[in-house]
Amino acid sequence: MGNHMDVEPHRLQEEIAEAHEEVEELRKEQRGNAWVKYVGLTAAIFAVIAAIAALRSGALINEAMIAQIKAADTWAEYQASREKEHIYTVGLDALIDRGSKNVGRIGAYRAEIAKEAAKEKPLSARARHLEEDSAVQVERHHFFEYAVALLQVGIALGAVAALARFKPTWYVSLASGACGIAVFFWGFR
Repeated sequence: MGNHMDVEPHRLQEEIAEAHEEVEELRKEQRGNAWVKYVGLTAAIFAVIAAIAALRSGALINEAMIAQIKAADTWAEYQASREKEHIYTVGLDALIDRGSKNVGRIGAYRAEIAKEAAKEKPLSARARHLEEDSAVQVERHHFFEYAVALLQVGIALGAVAALARFKPTWYVSLASGACGIAVFFWGFR
């Protein structure tokens, strides 16, 4: 007896057809979920831009704090100059009220009063400039903060879209990320 197998052609054709259907279903599923790889790509892009925005935000707030500290120091110097001017004025008035004939001391007090008065205007202008600079840095810092927040929302929604295999959520993710990128670039103005 030979090695003969009984094969039913009809049953073999059914199994081949089922295998083709399974392969076709897998291909459809892969094509239908091909967008998921783009979710990961957009999330990575959003994460990189968010990291840069966070660094820029931190740098700007540090610069703003430094400018504000310098402004406070300048205002303190301004106030000290005003106090010195006041003390010299009181001293000069006391000499004059006593009828002092010490011309040297009276002249020295007047010179000190003029010197301190001359400092006040430049000091107040510098302090105001530093305060304005600080305010501008804080405003720019906020743009980068908002960009980070929008990009993080985009990343989170992208993850939800990929896990749920729900494409409309990814579109919202893209919109949030696009807004974040726009705000990010607006911060450089």
